[in-house]
Amino acid sequence: TGTIVFAHKQKGINSFKTMTAPKKYIKINGIMKLNPEYKKWREAQQGGQPASTTNDQALPVVSSMQDHEALNESMTSYGEPEVALSESTNATIEIIQEPDISFEAGMSPDTMVDALGDLLNKYEVPIGLMNKLICFSEFQVLEFLIDDSGSMNVGQPISRWQEAQSRLKEMIEVLA
Repeated sequence: TGTIVFAHKQKGINSFKTMTAPKKYIKINGIMKLNPEYKKWREAQQGGQPASTTNDQALPVVSSMQDHEALNESMTSYGEPEVALSESTNATIEIIQEPDISFEAGMSPDTMVDALGDLLNKYEVPIGLMNKLICFSEFQVLEFLIDDSGSMNVGQPISRWQEAQSRLKEMIEVLA
């Protein structure tokens, strides 16, 4: 926890108040959430400004290098600076272009990033998650626990069970 010292002058007297930051996240009804007390503390630190602000413009999903190039072309056309990929994404791109890794996937180093980008784009997965997905290569076996209880068979356009099957197929395609 951090300690903040507030100072203010009242009728010629200097007064100091020390406030320790509360935990940022707490469990509320068994669910981990942002602590409302932390939010109030943070706003007090920022002179009454909200702890977070929302932007009315959605962030673009950048799933491939082509998306990244298009984003940067758009940015520069408006006189804005280009948006760099994160350090971890750049490192992951270098890793998957290693010949040992790309040949194991049945691709050349030159086509590996584009092929993976096409797959991520298909499911609108941000390119920044590549570094998380590559961590799965460290496992010999992945196990999935799929619930097929009676509650999964609610007859909507597709049942929850059919949706679970569909999502599992998508996950296997991405992980393969």
